[in-house]
Amino acid sequence: MLLCLLPILFDGKLKVEGSVSDDMEQIKHKWPRWKGHKTDERINRMLAESVALMKELGVPISESICPVVKLTSAHSYYGCCCPKGSRKYCTEYEYYIEISGFTLENTERSLRNTLINELIHTVPGGLCHTGEWKKWAKFVSDKTGYNIQHYDGDETEEDKERLRYYGHTKLL
Repeated sequence: MLLCLLPILFDGKLKVEGSVSDDMEQIKHKWPRWKGHKTDERINRMLAESVALMKELGVPISESICPVVKLTSAHSYYGCCCPKGSRKYCTEYEYYIEISGFTLENTERSLRNTLINELIHTVPGGLCHTGEWKKWAKFVSDKTGYNIQHYDGDETEEDKERLRYYGHTKLL
């Protein structure tokens, strides 16, 4: 009986002022969506170069990594390594790499840091930022001069600001 009265109690609206749905609705309208291309040849080339570098250094990355990086609307991270089956499109290769489209204007160093970070996730036992991932991130950092870490290793504030939004700054 009470369920029948709810639309009447809320003036035909099931939304209450100040509710979580109101907050999410405001956020959806304020966060810009990535409207650019779904991939970028420059990033795909950088991925191929990063894969070659990892192999040259002897880092045991997977042999089954999609050569095309998917660009997303992410605001809370620079990149993501997606294992097979974790997304609808992740079916052919063992790993897929996504990068926030908003980071495309970042320095090449920042983009390579992100790609290398994601590649290290393909090392056996490297899916989390602990154990094997940490070991290989330190190894690559020591050998290359990159700053591979859980959070973005780039030192420029401008790069970090491109992704930062309302204080959401969990990078990588």
